[in-house]
Amino acid sequence: MFVNSARSTNSSSSIALRFFAKLQEAVAKIAYPEEDRLQRVERVCGVDVAYSKRGSAAAAVVYDVGKSEAVETVVKHFVGRQGAYIPGFLFLREGPPLLGVLSELRSGFDVLLVDGHGRAHPRRCGIATLLGFVAGVASAGVAKSILTGQLRPVESHYELVVDGDLLGLSDGKTIYSQGYGISFNDLRKIFSLFGGRYPEVLKMADRLSRKVVEKT
Repeated sequence: MFVNSARSTNSSSSIALRFFAKLQEAVAKIAYPEEDRLQRVERVCGVDVAYSKRGSAAAAVVYDVGKSEAVETVVKHFVGRQGAYIPGFLFLREGPPLLGVLSELRSGFDVLLVDGHGRAHPRRCGIATLLGFVAGVASAGVAKSILTGQLRPVESHYELVVDGDLLGLSDGKTIYSQGYGISFNDLRKIFSLFGGRYPEVLKMADRLSRKVVEKT
């Protein structure tokens, strides 16, 4: 029997995405504790990925908040065409390279900061949550744009709200949301630690990854 290969491929992709969406929903149910977990935040790890026509580079930076300096950096270059970004499924594209650089770190840290959303996601489980879940570390998402919800002003900052649910905090430009294994109060601590702004550690990870791909 003749089978249309294009139709078969599209069907397989659709099934895979439906499966992954269900996985996101399942992880969301166990990812966000009500009780506080972060006793202190002295070191953070920031991760990011940059792309070029020939490949990509992932960077991880362990950063001492008190000293405002990097403790360790790891950058990995990946040659070859990267998969296309599918809205709502960023982990499928950036998860593997980010897990690769995290596995090579030797320094400990208190929380992982990911350039992307955590709980502030249509399925309440973005790349920040999944990366923390798979790596087994506390994590938080820090994004530059809203994926879902609206901002409402509260004193000196904003809260991200979706259908009455509080999912994140913002300075008006940067969106912080829970990743894996932290409470909303823990998120407030992280947000306050960086004044709600985009953290320097993520800027460093971005610069390192871009520097590598610009050379290739």
